[in-house]
Amino acid sequence: MATQRNQPASGTAGELGRLGRFFQIFAATQCHGHSLVYERLSEAIAGHDDTLRLLMRAPGEQRKPSLLLAAVNLHLASHPDSALAAYYPIHGGLRPVDAQLFPAFSAFCAEHRGDLVRLLCEGSTQTNDVRRCVALRAGLAHVQRRWPGPLALAEAGASAGLNLLFDRYRYRLGGEEPAPAAESGVVIGCELRGGASAGQVLGAIPEVTSRLGIDTEPVDLADPVARAWLEAFIWPERTDDLATLRAAIDVARSAPAPAVARGDATTDAARLLSGLPGSEPVVIFTASLLSYLSPGGRADFTAQLWLAASRRPVAWVFAEAPGLVAT
Repeated sequence: MATQRNQPASGTAGELGRLGRFFQIFAATQCHGHSLVYERLSEAIAGHDDTLRLLMRAPGEQRKPSLLLAAVNLHLASHPDSALAAYYPIHGGLRPVDAQLFPAFSAFCAEHRGDLVRLLCEGSTQTNDVRRCVALRAGLAHVQRRWPGPLALAEAGASAGLNLLFDRYRYRLGGEEPAPAAESGVVIGCELRGGASAGQVLGAIPEVTSRLGIDTEPVDLADPVARAWLEAFIWPERTDDLATLRAAIDVARSAPAPAVARGDATTDAARLLSGLPGSEPVVIFTASLLSYLSPGGRADFTAQLWLAASRRPVAWVFAEAPGLVAT
């Protein structure tokens, strides 16, 4: 597809080139095997300057493929009869990926450019994948073997705080479901490898004395606009994920949800953790937080945890990409 890098409406040719490579990497490492729709779209966007310029309208730190795709997805929810929606199962689409996918995407972006620019300027990346609670449960089981007894729980990059409600969900590992603590409309499943049973991996649910989320832009689940934005980050084919997210939101709204404080994990974590009552160990959980931080930011976050650990025991449970954990 021809490009016009010599006539950038916004963003230099170098900036557009870097952003295009970002989309190529996103297609290969994040989308492949998970979303054919987003894989094909990201590959095409990487070489299409008009679409890249659209994302250039977002603040520098928010120029991420996921933000553009979510902005389109959110607007697409109110246009289920559009040609693009036909490719999105979460919007009722059944059309397989073909050569008309990107033309439909490009046309949709052109038609709704003003609304998309507003979303890109004002929105920020927000995900709250409760499937990560399997990693949290496994980490808590490990912590409990060293520090049995009550604990306080925090999450940095908590979004709406749904992972903090891990003990209100059911778990099914390799078809095996340990007895749930309570009935729940949320069932989190995953493959189980190795010889351990589901009960051994998950352990017993510990007593949690207090819970706190930390996020630069906390999601208010009482706000239907905020809920819709959270749903917009569900990928087109993941109808089950959308159902799970909505069920988790229902759980959170059916009883008082943990507080999610506005703060930057790289500068505010120690201060916010110091406000938790009691002296029992604090377990802080992160899931994909580090991928949003620079190397210096990752080191700053680790320093915050060391500072918090000088005041009371702190354990860090994480589900992060290999190589990102700063020591």
